[in-house]
Amino acid sequence: MLKVMVLGIVRDRGAFTMAFVLPPAIFIIFAAIFSGASGDEMRLSVAVVDAVQSSESRGLVSALRGEPALRVQSSSVDESEVRAEVSSGVVDVGLVIRGSLIDETSTSPIVVFADAGRAMAGPIVAGHVQRLIASELPGVSLRRTVPEIETLTGGLSDEQQGRLAAGLDALDAAEGGAESSSSESPTALVAIETMSGGTRSNPEVSYYAGAIAIMFLLLSAMQGATSLIEERTSGILDRLAVGPAGTDVVVASKFLFLTLQGICQVGLIFLVAWLAYGVDLAERFGPWLVVTTLASAAAAGLALAIAATFTTKQQATTISAFLVLLASAIGGSMVPRFMMPPWLQDIGWFTPNAWAIEAYQGIMWRGQSLGDLLPSLSVLAAVALIGFVAALGLARYRLRLT
Repeated sequence: MLKVMVLGIVRDRGAFTMAFVLPPAIFIIFAAIFSGASGDEMRLSVAVVDAVQSSESRGLVSALRGEPALRVQSSSVDESEVRAEVSSGVVDVGLVIRGSLIDETSTSPIVVFADAGRAMAGPIVAGHVQRLIASELPGVSLRRTVPEIETLTGGLSDEQQGRLAAGLDALDAAEGGAESSSSESPTALVAIETMSGGTRSNPEVSYYAGAIAIMFLLLSAMQGATSLIEERTSGILDRLAVGPAGTDVVVASKFLFLTLQGICQVGLIFLVAWLAYGVDLAERFGPWLVVTTLASAAAAGLALAIAATFTTKQQATTISAFLVLLASAIGGSMVPRFMMPPWLQDIGWFTPNAWAIEAYQGIMWRGQSLGDLLPSLSVLAAVALIGFVAALGLARYRLRLT
C-alpha cells in the first residue's frame, strides 16, 4: 500500500505540486515579506520635498537617497503634491522639510505624511530619518539637545559653553558649515501626520474586504468551472455540439453564472463590512458594483480557461488551488503589498488580486472616481475577456479531440 501511494502521488502531477511545490513556494513568499519588513528589503517609496535648501537639509536628502531601505522619489515639487501622491497611493510616504533643522521653532521642521491605510509606514520612515540625522548629521542632533541639557543641569558655565561652541564649530566645519542655534526648548525633529481617505470607511477593513473578496472569487470560480470537465467527460457537450450554438453556449452560460455568483459573494462580504465596521458601501455602491462585476468576470474567465485546459477534474482542482493560493500571497490578499520587497511587488502586478485590491481601495477608501481607476478596471476587463475567449477556443479543441 505504501508503494501504491508513493507511485500515485508521483504520477499525479497536481497532487505532487500541492504536496511538494506549493509549501516551499508559499514559505519563500512569506519569508521574503517578513524578513524584508524587519530589514532593508522593504524599500518604502518616499516623496521628498526640501523647502529650505540649507546645507543641513540638503545633507539629509542626500542621506535619504543613499539609504537602502528607502526609495526616494524626486518628482514632487511642493507639499500639496506630496499629499496628493500619498493619498492616491503613488508613494507609500511623503516627507517635507519645512524649516531649519537647527533653529528652534514651535513646530517640527520635518513632517512625514502617511496614509491611514499604510499607517505603519509613517513611523518606519520617521525612525529612518532620526537615525540618519544622528549618524550623518551629528551636529544637528547636538545643537537641538543642548538647550534641554542646560535645563536639566541648571545651566553651563562660561568655560563649558565656550568648549561646547568650539566643538560644535568643528562639527559644522566637517559638515560644511551651519548656523548657530537658539537657546529655546527643542521641539521634535520629525512629526507624523496620518492622512485620512476620501470616505468614512475604516482603511484596514476596506482593504481586507477587497483582498478577501478577490481571493474567494477565484476559489469559488475555479470550483464552479470544473463542472465544464464533468460535462465533457459525461458526453453532455457532445450532445450540445450538434446544436446551432455548439459548445459556446455552455461556456458562455457558465461565465455568466460564475460572474453573477461572484457579485453575490462579494456583496455579502461588503454587506458585513458595512453593517459591522462602517465601510462606506451605500454612498459608493455604483463604483463598487462596477469593480465587483469586472473582478467577478475576471475570476470567471480565468477559471473557465484553466478548466478547459485540463482533461480531468482532479487535475484542474489541484492546479487551480495552487495558482489561487500563490496569486493571493503575491497579489496582497494575505499581506499588504507595500510590506513586500520591490521585486515581489512587481511580480504582484501579474495577478488579478493586486488590481482588484487597488480598485477596491480606490473607491472604498480614497474616494476615487471610475476614471481614476481606469488602469485597474482595464486590466480586470482584459483578463475577463482573454480568459473567456481562451475558454471558448479550448472547449472547441477538447471536443474535437474526443
